[in-house]
Amino acid sequence: MSKKSDKPGDPVKEVAGTVGNVAPEMFPEVNEEQQHIIPPFVETKPEQPTGVFEIVPGMTVEEMTAMFFDEKTLIEPPYKVWQLNSKGHRYYYRYDDNGEPEFFPSVTTILSQTLPKAPHLIQWIAAKGIEEAERYKGERAAYGTFMHAAFEELLINRAYDLDGLKGKLKEYIEVYRLPDDFIYYADDLKKDVLAFAQFVLDYDVRPLAVEIALVHPYYKYAGMIDCPCTMLAKIGSDERINAIVDFKSGRKGFYEESEIQLGMYRDMWNVNFEQFPVTRIFNFSPKDWRKKPSYNLKEQTNSPNIKKIPYLLEIAAIEDEKRDNTFTAVNGLVVLDDAPDLTNNVISLSLSELIKTKAPKDATPDETTDAADKVKADADAPEATTEPEVKKTKIIKRTGKTAKEAENKPATTRKTAKRTVAPKKEQKPAKEPKKPKNENKKKLLNDNPEI
Repeated sequence: MSKKSDKPGDPVKEVAGTVGNVAPEMFPEVNEEQQHIIPPFVETKPEQPTGVFEIVPGMTVEEMTAMFFDEKTLIEPPYKVWQLNSKGHRYYYRYDDNGEPEFFPSVTTILSQTLPKAPHLIQWIAAKGIEEAERYKGERAAYGTFMHAAFEELLINRAYDLDGLKGKLKEYIEVYRLPDDFIYYADDLKKDVLAFAQFVLDYDVRPLAVEIALVHPYYKYAGMIDCPCTMLAKIGSDERINAIVDFKSGRKGFYEESEIQLGMYRDMWNVNFEQFPVTRIFNFSPKDWRKKPSYNLKEQTNSPNIKKIPYLLEIAAIEDEKRDNTFTAVNGLVVLDDAPDLTNNVISLSLSELIKTKAPKDATPDETTDAADKVKADADAPEATTEPEVKKTKIIKRTGKTAKEAENKPATTRKTAKRTVAPKKEQKPAKEPKKPKNENKKKLLNDNPEI
């Protein structure tokens, strides 16, 4: 049996580990004094968490499983998405029909390498200075990560304990070694959760999935979508729409990259779920409210900036051709008196070779360890250790049954029926950008802070 790692995990995914553990009787009815509670669906049940595997020192692989997926409404795509992290670099990949790993850049990677730095951001960096700007950027990124975790827990559990937020934040500060004064964000975060709860109530938001990883089979990019959902077209109406809502922590509005990001998410969702297409897309952020929870909600469906997407993808493909996707390991004994050939101490593998030899598709932690040991024995590669972490808990669809019925119902396996992700060739868009010659996408993520 594999041992659990003592290493801290991603707080977004750790928070999701608590999902489904709230008893049905803990969901109170909503009244004016308790607007931080949202009426429940039906009790949710967590599946076994997926693990994180260290395939070589400093390089991890994780299967990206949605925190929540509505299997009653949607048919799951016929592929798994994996994320590879190495010293700040992030890749998404899946396996093709021949068992070969196929790599994709993330949406944020494409935007960071193709869009010019926004003038407001340049001015802000100049005013703050590089050192202070980097410090604040990291601080806001940490804030946004925690905020996303809280929103996702509220969406899935349909309840959130505001009184317990400060305790979670203290643990978050300790694990990620944040400054002690980060605890003062607790009140702001509580207000953000309440603002999000108000939005969910106002528009009767019902998630189709929460933090779901997908790939675009034509345009060769990937990403994590915060909240594809059904919601009211406007407050007080009876019309429901299929939408994507992307969360932002900044309070000063949304920028061009946010509009394009949503456009790419919409296209990626619709090519994977043609039977349930998204028609409208929105950015959400909490306001700095005082007496009544309020928020910013901006529709980006008809943003003119979205028309730039095909051209940005062409530029990203050109940039991709310049990259070297080789992993180099240096190991073994060097004895100068023996006039050694030092090339024997160097092993170079492409990302594809590395994944195929050290990260089996459906490996358990033990299987991954065995595979890594075999490669080491064959090629004297660096020792690969695996320390699986509980990173994410997948939540099964709302069953539509009562909590008691759900409790008594025996566990069932997931559906195996799959759908074809991409339309047939003749349906392919006429103006599809050229596929990059080298599809092994690689870039350091450089997300701009929410200013």
